[in-house]
Amino acid sequence: MPALPNDHHAPHFHVRSVDGYVNDPNGPVHYRGVFHLYFQQVFDTPRTGPVHWGHATSSDLVTWTLHRPALTPSSGTPDEGGCWSGNTVPADDRLYAFYSAFDPANPFQPVRRAESADGFEFTGSVPMVGPPDASESPVQFRDPFVWWHHGRWCMIVGAGLAGDDADGGALGQARLYESSDLTRWSYVGPFASRRRTGEGTDHDTGMMWECPQYAALGEWGVLLVGAWDSHQGITHVLAISGRDQADRLADPGPAVRADQGPNFYAPSVMRDPSGRVLVWGWVTEGRETVASVEADWSGMLTLPRVLTVTGAGEPRWHPPAELAALRDGAVGCVEGPLEDGSSVDVVDVVDVPAQFELDLALTASGTDRDATRVRLVTSGADGAGEPEHLDLLVDWRAGTVAVDRDLASRDPRSHRGTFTIADAVAAAGDEDAEETGAQGRASVRFRLLVDGSVGELFAADQTLTFRFYPQSPPPWTLRVTPGAGGPVDGRVTVWRLRRSVR
Repeated sequence: MPALPNDHHAPHFHVRSVDGYVNDPNGPVHYRGVFHLYFQQVFDTPRTGPVHWGHATSSDLVTWTLHRPALTPSSGTPDEGGCWSGNTVPADDRLYAFYSAFDPANPFQPVRRAESADGFEFTGSVPMVGPPDASESPVQFRDPFVWWHHGRWCMIVGAGLAGDDADGGALGQARLYESSDLTRWSYVGPFASRRRTGEGTDHDTGMMWECPQYAALGEWGVLLVGAWDSHQGITHVLAISGRDQADRLADPGPAVRADQGPNFYAPSVMRDPSGRVLVWGWVTEGRETVASVEADWSGMLTLPRVLTVTGAGEPRWHPPAELAALRDGAVGCVEGPLEDGSSVDVVDVVDVPAQFELDLALTASGTDRDATRVRLVTSGADGAGEPEHLDLLVDWRAGTVAVDRDLASRDPRSHRGTFTIADAVAAAGDEDAEETGAQGRASVRFRLLVDGSVGELFAADQTLTFRFYPQSPPPWTLRVTPGAGGPVDGRVTVWRLRRSVR
């Protein structure tokens, strides 16, 4: 980014402001022929000022232009503490922004609406929806999402209700309101709820749901929520699928993680002109706050990802085809069988830049074999001579792809951990085996896009978003070790990716 020319951790093709603090994406929309993407922005990293809505536009989902904030707090009004999360909808040749007005002393953030004629500046903020009745024991209330649903406007707002000895844990909830004119709203009831029990197939659903987002996909609906806890704060994003109905998400399934990594939160949804459901998330920091303040920037937005469902309503995630336009030439490729005991550098000369894509497709003769390792190695070494490195591991036996960042940085302020995508290794089906003679073979395919200190991994219709901060700047090497158990065949390509945010 322009304000960070010498910081090799800084992104070049992920949207963020030139400095300061960035978090939730808000209200992505295609309006008057242009994609508009808004996001939470504070002008300093210690976050001493109120939240604004930052703004970027694109014609192709790849090249983005930053603009001045589109929505700003107003002194002496309920939003003077900040214009927090929400979304936008076009109607009556206007673009309407619905958002939470932040008051740090109030856990119930009122919903307000502002409007714009062009998508570049919102004005005329007015109140829409107040907090729920105290008799329902609410503990939090914030983050509206408005959409056209079954013949009228609908709004869900994230909430949490306190538990008791009889009912068990706290209740995460998306509360449903309806309107015919985007102005007068009436409460319908819970659109979806989930008791926090910590049992069964659900992931931890938190004590309340932040940033609820909804997408109807045929007969199915997918609700995305951020699980929030009063002690841990933000945790992870959950996807809950069910039957799409006018007043609720019917027959909801288990709450599954929308992203398998540690640095994805607060998704924001839009439907593009072709009907695809696109989702952006907040890429959180993977280092201690003091390191972000020292760098004078924090957070960014993910690349867009496409949300679909299977015939059974299970959510699936895909990189949009437009991302191929980021490629600025292949810098290396390894193709053909990789033998036991070998380690192959994908690039002959050490010139893997800080912005690159790794496209990998491998096939092995069965799964009874050691893991295949793809290692990103920095050019510098620590006192013991061991360079920083990030590992991607294909565990053929477990059927997983994992990211191990334990040794990716010598900076003790950088977070560690190994994160896994399950069911990433596929076996040839019976019909394919008969036709190709590939019976007993296994394959894996993934794409990893790296932008300075962020990696987005796409594998098996899942995503994994993570941060890593090697102290040594690029160039890096990329080394593939197939592991014992026979040769691994396939193709590994590294692409240079271009700067696309200005």
